[in-house]
Amino acid sequence: MALSGEQRAFLAQVRAFIPRAEAAGVPGAVMVAQAAVESNWGRSGLARLGRALFGVKATPQWPGPVYCGTTREWTSRGPVVISGTHRVYASYHDAVAAGCPPGALFRAYAGLEDNVADYLAVFHRSARFRPALDAYARTRDPRRFAREIARAGYATAPWYGAVLVAFMERHLPDLLPPRLVVRWNGVSLPDGAVRWEEGRVYVRLRVLAGMLGLRVHYDPSSRTVLVTEGEP
Repeated sequence: MALSGEQRAFLAQVRAFIPRAEAAGVPGAVMVAQAAVESNWGRSGLARLGRALFGVKATPQWPGPVYCGTTREWTSRGPVVISGTHRVYASYHDAVAAGCPPGALFRAYAGLEDNVADYLAVFHRSARFRPALDAYARTRDPRRFAREIARAGYATAPWYGAVLVAFMERHLPDLLPPRLVVRWNGVSLPDGAVRWEEGRVYVRLRVLAGMLGLRVHYDPSSRTVLVTEGEP
């Protein structure tokens, strides 16, 4: 389905910040994808009232305004809906005093410039995102960065990384490096099983062994990887 004029304008607005994202070590493609996915193309209440596109949760330490919005989070027991008032409050503490559940509070901003600056800073403030930043510095692959921040818990949805990758491949192909495809006897290894890094090709051993009908076992006592015949 073709993008609407409103969606194209949204992408153009956020794409203008790509040089700033890349300078901060964050792939511009991921920034644009997260802005669209998290804000529903700028249509969400958080985007309209809180001028926030990236869905960053507020904590008691957040010094700015907050938006209290209904959100769905995924737990080990399945999805949980947290209801909000769909209002902006001057502070986190004002929102909690008004009866807003902490899990429904998001950072709000004066404008998009402030939002982008804080979004980029989030990745550098938290050690859990360091692997994503380091991987992007080495590989320049936005797909890898998206999977890493999903693994680090940027969002609770288990398929978050896949959603970002699919969005980028559909709407931002010009910002992505070509996929590396490895075929074994005419069969392509699945996405995520192959990685190109610093001029070298890395293949996940378990995936390749499975295609060859081999079994992989790791012995932690001897720190040895055993490859034997038989189904994995």
